[in-house]
Amino acid sequence: MNNEIPLSSLKAHTSAEIIKIQGESELKNRLASLGFIRGTKIKVSHSAILGGPRSYLVRGSQISLRKSEADQIIVMADQ
Repeated sequence: MNNEIPLSSLKAHTSAEIIKIQGESELKNRLASLGFIRGTKIKVSHSAILGGPRSYLVRGSQISLRKSEADQIIVMADQ
């Protein structure tokens, strides 16, 4: 079964593993510098109301991303 979904689709307090980063090189480089690297575990820690930025726990840091950025990060949700 393929559980690969965009990071933006994870529910609050759900964990996953980063499978790949899509998009242009500039975005990929920016996300990598923030710790969003293939194989890294990530957790949704906070969701803003009305579709605002969401906060993620990645490598011990809280990082907020817009939905458009999180859409480019493909993850496999933990079971």
